[in-house]
Amino acid sequence: MKTEQPHHPIHKEVIIGLALLMLIGGGSAAWWAWQSKKPLPVSQKPVASKVDKAPTSQTQPTAIPTPAVKVAPQGIATVTRLKPQAYWLQVKDNGEIVLAPQQITVKPGVSQEVALKTVMNNLLSSSSSSQFSSTIPEGTRLLGLRVTKSAIYVNLSQEFSSGGGSTSMIYRVAQVLYTVSSLDSDAKVYLSVEGKLLDEDNPLGGEGIILTEPLTRQQFVQDFSISTT
Repeated sequence: MKTEQPHHPIHKEVIIGLALLMLIGGGSAAWWAWQSKKPLPVSQKPVASKVDKAPTSQTQPTAIPTPAVKVAPQGIATVTRLKPQAYWLQVKDNGEIVLAPQQITVKPGVSQEVALKTVMNNLLSSSSSSQFSSTIPEGTRLLGLRVTKSAIYVNLSQEFSSGGGSTSMIYRVAQVLYTVSSLDSDAKVYLSVEGKLLDEDNPLGGEGIILTEPLTRQQFVQDFSISTT
């Protein structure tokens, strides 16, 4: 005979309550997990704290001021004007004959050689006046004049050797010598006629004035005792 076990019936209300509890518990866990993965609204996102970095302190090299250089304004270049002189003869009240200089105007900037050629041509081409005279024979021409670092070379035409006595010869040489050395009183001068140097072997004129070359003012005054103003 089969013995039936006592059957305890489970009330329907209890089963429904347990199911609700399990549903609520599992749903809560699932809801929490979903909320964790759900992106936060923009207003709720954590804002990274921005920290301004302090500027790194670095020692800058001290700038050394450069002194200003003043540039002088460029002006007009100064043009040298030479002042050569032509030497004439002047007779004093006591009858003494002296060499008298007269300044001749030349173009600004010309060389010494050009200036001396100008003044020599003026001396040879100008006529005597009541105040000044010349013993250089008329018609004498300048055939050449050259200036070097060491001397001045003068070449005159044949007329320079003609006419006059010894005094006339001495003073005509003096006129040429002092005129071509008017820019340099210590200049050494070589005087020629028609290309021939006037020296011991080639005296000047019929009177035979012997010149010692090179000619200088200092030596000529000693040799011939001339006077100047």
